[in-house]
Amino acid sequence: MTKFRLLAVATLAISFASTIQAASPTQYVTTTSYGSEVYTVSSAFPTSDFSSMDYQPKGHEAEPRPAVPMLSSGQFNDSLVNPTMLPTAAPSSEIALPSASADLASSVGNNTDQYQNQVMSNLTSIFNQTGQSECQMCIDAVKLGQQAARTVPSMVPGMLVKLCVQYNYTESADVQKDCESQFGAAQLGGVYTQLLSYANLTEASSSVNYICSNLVDSQPCNRPEPPVLDTDFLTNWFNGTLIAPANITSRSKQTGPAQNNTLRTLHVSDFHLDPRYLVGSEAACDNGECCRSDSYNSSLWSQMDFQPGSLPMANISEPANYWGAYECNPPWALVEAGMQGITGIANKSGSIDLGIFTGDLTTHDSDAHNSQDLIKYSEQSLYDLFHRHMGNTTMVVALGNHDTAPADEAALGSLPDGLSNQTSWDYDNVASLVQSEGWGNDTTAQSIRSHYGGYSISPRQGLRVIAVNSDFWYKKNFFNYINTDEPDASGMLRWLTDELQAAETLNERAWIVGHVPTGWDGSDALDAPTNLFYHIVSRYSHTIAHIFFGHTHEDQFQVFYNVTNGNSTSASRKTQDAVANAFLGPSLTPLHNVQPSLRVYEVDPQTYEVMDYQQYFTPISEFANLTQTGPTWHLLYSARATYGNFSASQAANKYMGGVALDNGQWPASAPLNGTFWAAVTDEMESRPDLVQLHNLYQGRNSPRSPSCDSPECQAAKVCYMRSGSSSLGRACAQGYGSVQSGFSPNS
Repeated sequence: MTKFRLLAVATLAISFASTIQAASPTQYVTTTSYGSEVYTVSSAFPTSDFSSMDYQPKGHEAEPRPAVPMLSSGQFNDSLVNPTMLPTAAPSSEIALPSASADLASSVGNNTDQYQNQVMSNLTSIFNQTGQSECQMCIDAVKLGQQAARTVPSMVPGMLVKLCVQYNYTESADVQKDCESQFGAAQLGGVYTQLLSYANLTEASSSVNYICSNLVDSQPCNRPEPPVLDTDFLTNWFNGTLIAPANITSRSKQTGPAQNNTLRTLHVSDFHLDPRYLVGSEAACDNGECCRSDSYNSSLWSQMDFQPGSLPMANISEPANYWGAYECNPPWALVEAGMQGITGIANKSGSIDLGIFTGDLTTHDSDAHNSQDLIKYSEQSLYDLFHRHMGNTTMVVALGNHDTAPADEAALGSLPDGLSNQTSWDYDNVASLVQSEGWGNDTTAQSIRSHYGGYSISPRQGLRVIAVNSDFWYKKNFFNYINTDEPDASGMLRWLTDELQAAETLNERAWIVGHVPTGWDGSDALDAPTNLFYHIVSRYSHTIAHIFFGHTHEDQFQVFYNVTNGNSTSASRKTQDAVANAFLGPSLTPLHNVQPSLRVYEVDPQTYEVMDYQQYFTPISEFANLTQTGPTWHLLYSARATYGNFSASQAANKYMGGVALDNGQWPASAPLNGTFWAAVTDEMESRPDLVQLHNLYQGRNSPRSPSCDSPECQAAKVCYMRSGSSSLGRACAQGYGSVQSGFSPNS
């Protein structure tokens, strides 16, 4: 790759590079231990879940296509999800571009082509300078891009496509097609243009350095040092109380009514329904999204253009199974198997009292295949199914980075040019759906519209559940780079803090529900907002019972520790200082190389703390042999039974949980709180086989998960578990965060 291609294209057309690395060991863990069978799904598709079907195959030769109603009236057109009718671009009605600066635009007049040529020539000059660092070249190019975006904004997406084609930025077989699908104005070209136009690129701002370190794949600039919140900021933010008052920390955490039975709470995440999944298509592709009519494996097929769905079977290495495949998003059959699994688990193990969904309903896909209608289709169909399979049980839903179009992008409410509401269509839709499903009232709906999809409800006495839009700390939401020095440009964290303060005042326990985790290996989130989030968690840790995330597709957890000095990186990470934990719920989608999963928590009805949870999964490797039945859901493990033995750390005098153990076991009366999970990391250091077991469970017993049997991997995993902010996670050894064989769930 030439320097011009590397910097000119990557600087203006922000990179799609994967940010999560797979664990570096290549040895695979193999197991045939599936755990006890809990529920087996019927072989027949449950058409009764829908008012009608647009298409119903005779058997498993194709995927069904249910008729999905629209909120207003009528139903979504079947052509939206027909697997052989893939769109080539998002609708032009979804283009959002900034306004031109009147003064700059007047200097160009009608000479747009001449001005574009001048910009290209200036870019060439920037990157042909000798003795100039690549970082400075990137900064100069971004500033030139800003001038272009403010002068003729409509020109920029086309420039990005031309640069992409000229320098083969996509490195694909069909460069023109891929460049247009990525950088067209209706896809990300419009978002890039807004970023360039609105970004604070003054000398005092860190935005340009973050752009050139986080968003350009060659990372020509070093990432700025993590920001520190000064005492005045924190004092103002917390209204003068940097730590919870003594009367708060000393009071009982029992805020719910006394009752004998624990509350059963369903946690599901990352369904990623692919309604365009094509049975028999390439399931092991290296071009396109697998299990699609236009995907193929280049070892067996080399033609760039072919009629969708026309590949001969002889040119397909692994035909897509009716129930799903390891490298694919789930078809309708697997999504319905998940819904039936929820019902089956509830019927066998006890009814569900509350549900949480931590985001990502919609399939991973090119933004050229994405649209607002596809998002609405996914939201309508899956929310309806949750309601059908859970009855009147309240489901709290958080938006994921794939629950918008273009994916990942949530616009700030402070944008000029009338563009602050460009993603409001999504919040309006979710607000109406939450209300129509009976999960909230008028006040709930208004909150969703006002807080980017965020809202707070009290489904039970003494419990406040707060759903937040984590796109405002997500690394790939380009709107976050407009002003990176501001830790809360959206106001989302101000609202979260106010909700937690209200809960504290009313003596309620709180759950925080979001999508993108704030820490783990630090690959997904931004420094400033997650540093502030970390301090919010520390300040309200007596009120917060638990935090729930998704996004990674893996079974993980992260611990938060006490910190008040404005710098989360300085947190002690000692077990005695642990104040909270986040559960990272695994996905239903098997993409890439994990097993579909469901989780049920056992929750104390008075403190609203998790006492145990059961993790369920279904093995993809069995799908090809299913003829008489559908997939079987198995119990993989119980959290308390798996992680509650602290004998090794106790014997080594390293147990620091502060709770008297019962013959080496965490006592039955103690919750699985932040202290528990911090003590688990201590036990892992004394008993490395527990790290390996956790690594296996990250992918839910997947035979494709890399092992974690080296000291380097094991130390890195423990470090990730102790990291609740981006900067903490990045301080750990990198390269062991994921078990998905090189896949990034944010791609």
